[in-house]
Amino acid sequence: MKYRNHITLTLLFSLASTFSVAQTFLVLEKMGTKKRFVFNIGEQINYQLVGQKSKEMRLLTNILDSAFVVNNDTIPFSTISMVNIGNKRQSGILTTAGPILIYAGVIILAIDFINRGLVQEGEYTWDSGIGLTSAALVTSGALIMVLRKNKKKIGSNGWWRLRKATIY
Repeated sequence: MKYRNHITLTLLFSLASTFSVAQTFLVLEKMGTKKRFVFNIGEQINYQLVGQKSKEMRLLTNILDSAFVVNNDTIPFSTISMVNIGNKRQSGILTTAGPILIYAGVIILAIDFINRGLVQEGEYTWDSGIGLTSAALVTSGALIMVLRKNKKKIGSNGWWRLRKATIY
């Protein structure tokens, strides 16, 4: 009898906890692949509306079936043309590689200028090897920064879509 009451209470609490724990979030996913980015309630979302040039960054306060709410404004998924996912990137090496390569190219050129002009007390002459190395580093860093697309187009002209997801 004593164990039956414990088992009954344990089952009751476990069932009650499964009903009370549900998480709703906004998913930006690429159709046909497993690529996706998750926006939880309370996070900043950066989006652009159809027909507008400016982007808006707002706090996500609620997620409805076909819209989300930011600062008491309901934004339907169909009115969004682009979402910026720059703050959702997880890859640390590619995020930092672009600026580091640019800085390295500029620093190599500055060190060469200081070495030849001030330390050796001579007139600065252009060294094509240093210039080529510096230009290659700056160019590769800039290409990494430009080619990393943080903006995902949504709708008919893009493969990405927004949807509501709930985990129970």
